[in-house]
Amino acid sequence: LRLSSLQPQEISPELIGLWHDQRLCPHFHLSLQSGSQGVLGRMKRRYSLSDYEQSVSLIRNLVPEAAITTDVMVGFPGETAQEFEESYEFCQRMKFARIHVFAYSPRQGTQAAQLPQQVGDKVKKERSQQMLALAKESVHNFSQRFLGRTMPVLFEQQSNGVWSGHTANYIKVYTQTTADLTNKLLPLKLVEVKNDGVWGEEIVEM
Repeated sequence: LRLSSLQPQEISPELIGLWHDQRLCPHFHLSLQSGSQGVLGRMKRRYSLSDYEQSVSLIRNLVPEAAITTDVMVGFPGETAQEFEESYEFCQRMKFARIHVFAYSPRQGTQAAQLPQQVGDKVKKERSQQMLALAKESVHNFSQRFLGRTMPVLFEQQSNGVWSGHTANYIKVYTQTTADLTNKLLPLKLVEVKNDGVWGEEIVEM
């Protein structure tokens, strides 16, 4: 069982204690939106950066190998260079397993679309590229922690003979085989970081 998105204020010791049950995947998607307190305030989010950091700390204390993934927006109206830097540094400090990066896009009729100091497309693109580079680094660093380990992988799809799936803690794993691995849960040794995940070797029973 893999839980969908959670808000930081929903995290509690009682909730995280449920992860003693092995059926629950050690993967938590905690929406962040911005690592700048000023931007969070303008977004009217119902949590602070301190709340968020406490939630992450609680998860890591109780489920040490958990993947914590998040969403980050760049270019929200009024986001200054300093606020973007704060957001970048916060994401860096949180050591996320994955970061989904997207640029703010105004929607007609929303309060945000009426806010002053809309950020220009060129600046949004530059900030997106910086945050995407950090996202790539984050995936690499998290995946590398588990190299040499044998972990169960649930396979989902294949392309040109290469199958891909995920570990319980959301590491994407690739392997090559002619066998049909659709929906199979197999132990693989994680041997090399590859693109947005790792290459796995099937464990052969002797």
